[in-house]
Amino acid sequence: MKSLKNSALGPEEERLAWEGLASACSDPVRRLGAFLVIGLVTFFAGISAVVLYYNFFGVRAVPHALFYATIAFGLLVALGGWSIWLAGSLRDYASFRRVLERSGLDARRPTLDGLGVYSDEQLLALRSRYENARRPAVRRLFERLFGFSRDDSFRSGPLNVRPGTFEMDNLRVEWEANLILLNAGSKPPEVGWWLESRMELLPRNPDETRKIMFALRYTRDSVRALKLRYGISIRRWHRTVPEGQLWDAMRDYDEARRLQLDLQRKMRR
Repeated sequence: MKSLKNSALGPEEERLAWEGLASACSDPVRRLGAFLVIGLVTFFAGISAVVLYYNFFGVRAVPHALFYATIAFGLLVALGGWSIWLAGSLRDYASFRRVLERSGLDARRPTLDGLGVYSDEQLLALRSRYENARRPAVRRLFERLFGFSRDDSFRSGPLNVRPGTFEMDNLRVEWEANLILLNAGSKPPEVGWWLESRMELLPRNPDETRKIMFALRYTRDSVRALKLRYGISIRRWHRTVPEGQLWDAMRDYDEARRLQLDLQRKMRR
């Protein structure tokens, strides 16, 4: 697979370009819901102002036409705001895609040249999502996009790998080898604007907050798996967790709590 160094962008610049591409994608359904709430607030504010105006002048009945006009205005605010956001999102996505493509990268296939642009934390979070995916189509997408497999060396509940370790390097090699085998004679699936907005598959810039968020995801999943296997009560784990795994299980539990506190501190700043 090609090295990142062969790109016109340096590794850091490439990560930032991918971050910009991913940041341009946001779930349009959720955004529409948010703008509909704004439209609803606009409607209530408008109709309240109309009622107060008519009551002030001694007219108790608000004309039906004005009532419907207020509804239409609220809907216009919601759909207009959503349309402006959508146009801006697609424009930003196209801009960052051109930046990546001018550097010889395929903006729709982030793993075409390997997994090097993904941080360890994000890969582990994605692998944990694959582990818990119920739909076969989603699992197949993750397999062809990242080289994941049910039979690879990753284990959760407790976790058997940590970012920046020798085991993580081995997993990367294993996943990239799977990528080559799974996509022999073809290319990995495309990750366009719509798919990214719904599933968040593109590489993200691994700043400190992002690393904490990714680490919290796969650590929480590990703790959830431990509770399902060995019981919700942590105090009983010393009797239910197999010998040799208790220390790792308690480490995952303590780390999940620590990461949650770290994230809360970051968000308060």
